[in-house]
Amino acid sequence: MEALIYGYLRDDLADGHSAELEDAMSTLAREEGLCFAATFHESTSGDGAAFVELTQELKRADAHHVVVPSLDHLAGQTIPRDILLAKLAREAAAQVWTIET
Repeated sequence: MEALIYGYLRDDLADGHSAELEDAMSTLAREEGLCFAATFHESTSGDGAAFVELTQELKRADAHHVVVPSLDHLAGQTIPRDILLAKLAREAAAQVWTIET
């Protein structure tokens, strides 16, 4: 069975291209031999509700992979971004992938 990977996307940064970004995340998952399960959409900048749901789902599903369009989708600044990356690693042993080249 393929390992699960979940997408995380901030709609305020997607600039109307959420579907295209989700397709790119799904393509990366397939190319890496992972099963793309779902995307968590953060609809309100700074709200964080979808990030909490993502973390809970990773633990529930015993999944350890997250894909984002870019690390900016976690947070635009380095320190908050590092905190969220550490939270994913600590709480779900999650590896974060990006579609950014």
